[in-house]
This record gives sequence, C-alpha cells and structure tokens, in this order.
Amino acid sequence: MTEDKQNVGPLMAALGARRVGVDHWTEHDFEMERVGRAQSAKTYAERLEILEAAGWEPSRGPFYYARKEYHGGHLVPGTKKKVPTGVAFAMFLEANPEIVLPAYRPHPQGWKSPKPPKGAGLFHVERLTVEPMKMPAGNLFTMSNEYGTPEEIEARRGKQTRLDATFKDLPGVRRYGTGTRYPGAQEYVHVLLEAEEHRAGLPETWEGLPVEVRVKSEADERAEEDAKHKRADEKYREEAAWVAKANRVR
Repeated sequence: MTEDKQNVGPLMAALGARRVGVDHWTEHDFEMERVGRAQSAKTYAERLEILEAAGWEPSRGPFYYARKEYHGGHLVPGTKKKVPTGVAFAMFLEANPEIVLPAYRPHPQGWKSPKPPKGAGLFHVERLTVEPMKMPAGNLFTMSNEYGTPEEIEARRGKQTRLDATFKDLPGVRRYGTGTRYPGAQEYVHVLLEAEEHRAGLPETWEGLPVEVRVKSEADERAEEDAKHKRADEKYREEAAWVAKANRVR
C-alpha cells in the first residue's frame, strides 16, 4: 500500500489523495505531527476509559444533534439518547465536578505546525477557463415527476380531473387526494375538512374507493405547527448550548 507521508490515512494515500495547505511542510514536519497525534490519541483513550467506566456506552451509526450530522457518539446513561462524544464529556464533567480528566500534553519535542508562506491560499489555480453555462448531463433542469407510459400519465390526469370535479368546490374541504394503504395496497380517498358540520356533504365512496375524512381547522393546524417548531427550536438551543460547553472541555 502507498506510504502515508501526509497523514491522510492509508486508504486515502492509496487513492492518491493529498492534503491541501501543506506544500511548505517537510518530511520532518509530517513525522512530528504523527508523534503529536499518537500522544494525543493515548490521552484521549485514557479519558474515554474514564467516561465509559461511568456508564457511557459508545454508539455507532449516524444521528443528528444541534442540526448537525454525527457518525458515532455515546448514549446518555440509562437512556437511548445519542450525543456526540464531546458532549458526553461535557455532561459527565458537569455531573461530576470532582473528576479531572487526563490533560493533553504539549508536543514531546516542542514541534509546532509551520506557518504557511505569506499570501499562500487554500487552492493553487494554474489555469482558469470561463465558459457559458451548458445544459448538464441528463437534462437535470427539465426533470419531471411524471412517470409511466403516456397512457398511464393520461389516466392519472383524468382521474385527478374527476377528483377535482367532485371535491374541489365542496364547502369546508381544505385538502383532498388519493392514497394507498398497506398491507393489501388498498387505494382510498382522503379528505381534510375545516369543521365537522361539513361532513354531511361528502360521499362515502368515490368511484368505488372508500372516502376517509379528517376534521381539523386551519387555525388548529397552524397552532400545532407553531408548537412543533417551538419544540424543535428549544431542542436545538439546548443541544447547541451543550456543543458550546463541549468545545470548552480541554
């Protein structure tokens, strides 16, 4: 396998990947970085052992926290709630202020990452070509949600036209459409009404399909949505506060 001189990982090195912004580094710099990483990894393992001995179980798989995606973290003891490992450390230390985690030590040889040359940017552009925008492959900008044969498309359009003719102008009808219920793949018509008083004007079946009715006013639906957004915002603020605390854990 290709030698990993730039510390990008053996797989990425084998694929020819290179890190940006390190053109001014020497082989000695990369080796010193490895030494520092190994020392920090040892300290992290010691800290992790203390955390997991207190009941924090590792958890794999992606999850969202503070509106960001994480891949792997820890479970809050006694729950199935996943949190990033950094947040787990912050929660653990706040609950156990008497505990002091092993500290990360300075580089054993005093090495520091060399500063890039003045004016060096993230990317090195050797040649730039400006061309008029072209249509992307696959006609990306002309995609349609229509599917099936022309006959199937026409049948769906005709069905929607007949559905509109039956329900569109009925009093109190807010939304309507067709759906499929599983198991059995039974098709049905669903109708949302503004108030119970409008139920009497609806048919029980439509073209042989059962008609299912729900009643919910626009005001109630808006209130539920507002409450849902409020809960989501409160959850985000709480999680963001823990992420901020995690960033201060050293």
